Amino acid sequence: MKDKLSDIARRMTGTMLLLPLMLLFFVGEPYSKITVFICALVMLLEFSLLVTKSFGIRCILFVFICLYSSTSLFLFEPLYQIISLILILVLLTRILPFQSSFMGICLAVLLYSIGKLSYYQSFQEIMTYIVVTIISVDTGAYIIGRFVGGPKLLPLVSPAKTISGAVGGIISGIFSGTCIFYFLNVKVTLWLILLTIFITVLAQVGDITESYFKRTINKKDSAKIIPGHGGFMDRFDGYLYVIPFVALSPVHGIFV
Repeated sequence: MKDKLSDIARRMTGTMLLLPLMLLFFVGEPYSKITVFICALVMLLEFSLLVTKSFGIRCILFVFICLYSSTSLFLFEPLYQIISLILILVLLTRILPFQSSFMGICLAVLLYSIGKLSYYQSFQEIMTYIVVTIISVDTGAYIIGRFVGGPKLLPLVSPAKTISGAVGGIISGIFSGTCIFYFLNVKVTLWLILLTIFITVLAQVGDITESYFKRTINKKDSAKIIPGHGGFMDRFDGYLYVIPFVALSPVHGIFV
């Protein structure tokens, strides 16, 4: 129990360090957009530092992925976006193992999706729903997983994750996501509840993907800048698939 409480204390400390970013996000646009871009860029930086020790390759990875992502931010024609994506795929697969390449592609699509999402009129509402839901998923999964325990979810990929934690994350995410719909004056329907369930599952799949990536490169954390959390990739891995799904599908229309 003492170990559990000390671990919670470290995570609370880390959460307090992230408080300025949270406050900046909830101030509203354009600060919320800046906050989201900063977090994604730090994740990309951590990735480039993890996958190679070569300074030159790190710079190439960071710059080329950013260039691809900018095709949505600066509204390049679809042809240029497709060509840029193909170049990124070739670059990653030529210089990195498959698992690292896949994570690089995920981060590239994440940044691209944020650029696309930034042009939506309902950016603040969409991201508020995503942020609150995923924070609730992470918090519920951590608390239930730590204090209830039980069978492991995927012991070979992430030994700390439990089935009870996954269920707890889904339940807390559904509750918070539904509350956000009320707050944003969006009528809650069965379809939106099902959407939120899917979002909570997708967030945990992103978490598992990042855990698998770290295991393939023999790393416990993506960095050590946030006590109790690790790095930005560890903290924001739940957004890895959720933001692209919302940005690249008709789902964002529910907030218009």
